[in-house]
Amino acid sequence: MIAEVAIPISIALNEQFDYLVPASLTPKVTIGCRVLVPFRTSVILGYCVGLKDNSKFLRQLRPILKNLDNQPILDDELFKLAHKIQKDYFCSLAQAIQTVLPTGVKNTKSAALEDQPIPAQAMPHFDIDIKEEKPKNQITLIQDLSDRKRWDEYAALIKRTLNAKKSVIFLVPDHEKIKPAIEFLNLGIDPYILTSSLTAQNSLRTWTAIKNAPFSFVLGTRSAVFAPVNNLGLIILEEEGHFAYRQDQVPHYQAFDLALERVKEHKARLILGSFILSLDSYYLYKKQKAAYVCLKRQQPWPKVRIIDMRQEFVPKGKEKIISKSLEYQIANILNSKEKLLIFVNQKGFSTFLYCPKCKKTQTCPRCSSSLKYHFKEKTVICPSCTFKASSFDICPTCRSTYIKYSGYGLEKVESELMRLFPSVKIHAYEKSQPAGLAYDIMLATQQFLEDPYLNKYSFDSVCVIACEQMLGHMDFRSTEKTYSRLLRLRSCASKEIILQTHVVENDALKYLNDSEPSGFFKEELKCRKELKLPPVVQMAALNIRSKDDASAKNKANTFYKKLKKLPDSCEAFEPMACVPFKVRGNYRYQILIKYGSLENIQKILSAMTRERKQNVIVTFEP
Repeated sequence: MIAEVAIPISIALNEQFDYLVPASLTPKVTIGCRVLVPFRTSVILGYCVGLKDNSKFLRQLRPILKNLDNQPILDDELFKLAHKIQKDYFCSLAQAIQTVLPTGVKNTKSAALEDQPIPAQAMPHFDIDIKEEKPKNQITLIQDLSDRKRWDEYAALIKRTLNAKKSVIFLVPDHEKIKPAIEFLNLGIDPYILTSSLTAQNSLRTWTAIKNAPFSFVLGTRSAVFAPVNNLGLIILEEEGHFAYRQDQVPHYQAFDLALERVKEHKARLILGSFILSLDSYYLYKKQKAAYVCLKRQQPWPKVRIIDMRQEFVPKGKEKIISKSLEYQIANILNSKEKLLIFVNQKGFSTFLYCPKCKKTQTCPRCSSSLKYHFKEKTVICPSCTFKASSFDICPTCRSTYIKYSGYGLEKVESELMRLFPSVKIHAYEKSQPAGLAYDIMLATQQFLEDPYLNKYSFDSVCVIACEQMLGHMDFRSTEKTYSRLLRLRSCASKEIILQTHVVENDALKYLNDSEPSGFFKEELKCRKELKLPPVVQMAALNIRSKDDASAKNKANTFYKKLKKLPDSCEAFEPMACVPFKVRGNYRYQILIKYGSLENIQKILSAMTRERKQNVIVTFEP
């Protein structure tokens, strides 16, 4: 017997290798098992993806050395998911299989721990008063402007599903939100936990236990969407629009796409929940592909006050962090002994370092990103890689003795507040610190909005400094993201939210006064239709990178000439340098592609992503 083995040796390697199955392993080696095989001069782990009786390389075949699993670690459904990942995200089958499997299975050469099972879940029968629903759609959207009611909805759905002896997969954006999720659901059962932070042994034991259970409740991060549950009845994505549900490495899969594939296979339900939904999800509702539930906020929304920085006098060459109007507002809040949250978009002290003599912005030696200065640590840090160095006062290029620290982050705002209000007690938010600290003003960045216990904080007013910093990105979703953040911050105040900005006409600010996001969604969707942008059309990026700039640029131009010949339903745009252009020593170019169906361009994209000439790496990112 001959086994076809997929080997995770290269992104470009999209083929399987034939190996002889020794007589002693013939009954054990089955499709879906892990095997150890000789490859060149080493022994590596591979995956049996097929069995056959003959091979055109029969005389050259080497034997499988060891079978690691007494039963297949991948069942038919997970194999289908792996093939979908391979097809839709242009990676090798071995790479797709590794994406599906947990850390303890793909990164170890030890056998499955079937002799050390973890205890089975104690699954009580829940008493619920909610009547059984028969939804028209498999997908239900839950927008929870109250920020807590959706957890009661989740709990009721989970209880009903488990009572029916069907499995539940509950996804959260990161492992720090697992413990709060268990607390908020308050089900009284211990879920199986699947995250990338588990040890190899624990992830393997949990995977095996889930695979052997007739039905189960699984809670985990993005990769838990692949949990090998039996009799799937429900998948819930909490904070469904969170960036963490998209893998930022090849293959660039999205948890939603694979969750949808699984619920279709099992005729199960998919729940997408969040404080505010993403526009992609709202578009599903508008196309009547999803049911929609909006849980209203009970208390009145705080009023919105906008301070137009274009009306503020700023001396030439100076920067104004806090306007006179905002200074007056803060003074009134402090005099009234009220609590204030000030939100700043960036950390650190200065956002870029500039030499007035040679006119050069100081960038990372490995990237083209501007270095950021952190005052408390006295260091400069690259936001795109791990580079970190002591701060400097002499220009590395022209040796000038004056470096200008421009732009501002949280530390500089804190410094300005201390200058204006010397006696005020300021606290910079840290997720590891308790909520009950004494302060007059809390300073926070985006990290604050990621806190699952956000409701424990109480503010009379919230102030956002420089709203335009959120919009100044080459991202067509920047207005949507800004609106979501501002609405979330508005929900943290009891009296008012103050927005200091140069862009008062932006839709993110204009629609913030509304009591719910439907007005913003409609306007933003209208803009996306006019510009032919997602979610109205599908769009992807062909990313080309190399250690050599000329090689990357030439390859991008070559690909663009081929992509110009795409059918009329597809459109490719000229190559452009990514922002930042250089990351970790690699020069990066990008070709944007709009398409109706991926099938029309599957062949040409597959050939491009598998090409490895001139040390150029090409990846496909939907």
